[in-house]
Amino acid sequence: MSTAKEDVLIVGAGPTGLVLAIDLARRGVIPRIIDAGRADHRESRAVSIVARSLEMLDDLGLAQAAIERGVPLHTLNFYQGTTTLAEMDVTAVDSPFPLDLCIPQWQTVTLLRERAEELGVTIEWDTRLVGQQAGEHGVTVELQHGDGRSERRETRWLIGADGAHSTVRETAGITRERADLKRGFILGDVAVDWPLTRDRFHVYFDASGLVAVFPMIGGYWRILASTPDDRPPQAPGLDDFAAYVAERTPLDSHVRDLQWSSSFVARESLADRLRHGRVLLAGDAAHSHSPVGGQGMNTGMQDAYNLGWKLALVVTGRAEESLLDSYQAERWPIVKAVVDATSTTTKVATGTTLVARRARRHALRLLGKLNPVQQRLSNAFGEHLVHYRDSRLVFERWHESPARAWSDVACTGPEAGELVRDVYVENREGPVALRHILRTPGHHLVLFAADTTDSATLAAWQASAHEAMAGHGEIHVITRGHLPHDPMDGVFADLRSEAHNRYGVRRPSLYLIRPDKYVGFRGDSVDFAPVSDYFLALGARP
Repeated sequence: MSTAKEDVLIVGAGPTGLVLAIDLARRGVIPRIIDAGRADHRESRAVSIVARSLEMLDDLGLAQAAIERGVPLHTLNFYQGTTTLAEMDVTAVDSPFPLDLCIPQWQTVTLLRERAEELGVTIEWDTRLVGQQAGEHGVTVELQHGDGRSERRETRWLIGADGAHSTVRETAGITRERADLKRGFILGDVAVDWPLTRDRFHVYFDASGLVAVFPMIGGYWRILASTPDDRPPQAPGLDDFAAYVAERTPLDSHVRDLQWSSSFVARESLADRLRHGRVLLAGDAAHSHSPVGGQGMNTGMQDAYNLGWKLALVVTGRAEESLLDSYQAERWPIVKAVVDATSTTTKVATGTTLVARRARRHALRLLGKLNPVQQRLSNAFGEHLVHYRDSRLVFERWHESPARAWSDVACTGPEAGELVRDVYVENREGPVALRHILRTPGHHLVLFAADTTDSATLAAWQASAHEAMAGHGEIHVITRGHLPHDPMDGVFADLRSEAHNRYGVRRPSLYLIRPDKYVGFRGDSVDFAPVSDYFLALGARP
């Protein structure tokens, strides 16, 4: 048995654990990551990557590769028999990726694994955590390797990303609330000749339950079917899928070439905390729920994206450990809302009583007619309504400035705690997306200069901005005028005022963007003192 110490140990090399490993590694912290499974395991339950997660993958440089490996979907269709009850447009989301990507979970994991390895992260498979003991400055863990070797090790921070049956959670003594929805499901990937449009989900309701079908790569279809009770077959076969398709849909039931199948009973759980000393939970280890709505994997990856930059600052000595309390404060209300929403959605979608069916049919028909409702649901589905406006880490000094001739008075811009909005600006090489300007790890201070183009003034602002940022990130200046005659680094042009309008800017203003691409501070003046105050509140050190 060997003994050693490291900064971060991540237990679980699924999407959540890998996103965290990547985010830490690109900030200079190489974690150790272990997984009890095998490298060739192809878990495929999750198939949906929503708009917000695609933006996160774009920040990691992986969005385009993911889209090339998946099937972009634009609509969610609901049916009863041959009648279309509603069509929900999932592209009505304010995102550079207005779609939902259907991609097997193992493909997502492969992309993340490759990026992690590029950054120097080594995944240790067939290695499990069997015990832990909290200490004053770390956690002593006991690991069991597949070859029988035991290892005793101390880590400063232990991350549980090891799924709904998390050993990290259990051995840390973190309790959770649990509920059994008593809904059984089978799912599998099959080949079948259906005349369905392959750019959308198709969901069929029947008195006996539902069948949902999703297009998969290679011409296959994923079938998800509810079972009449909470005892689905352990290994569903072609006959099981054929029977539900024949009973509940007008589709051809002659399915073939079963690639993969599984079954489960919808249960939900929510840990009572996400941080317990030096132990932190993310993904299914912290919250698990029904797959209806496709939020599980996406929510877990967003947990990791919130935690990664904070943990990196703490590990590298650039922030106090108390910063990690904000992970609990910001994410726990989000995950609780997701668990509650999926519970309700699952009960509504699988209800078989006459009252439940009538209520569902009425609600779906209204959904198909009300565009504002569709737009809000699309943004909720894409996780674009998630915000941290109530967080102690964010604040603003924003006033109602007089409208300018070039401004869009209807747009107020993202508030502190809300997601940034993408827009194109120009440098001397041509148009560039703001999201790509903000891709470098760290904070970003965006100075909207309005009509100011004077080189001396812009240079003075940049100097003050660098002093306020104290080495915590980059500064970008966006002016409505032409680029200064003398080349200046970090200055971009917004000749059509699109960026200024998107951010509600009517006079020179500041937006401080957090590493997870939420607004940390905004102020509608060129006053850099609040920027310094933000980092003081963050507990960050140069």
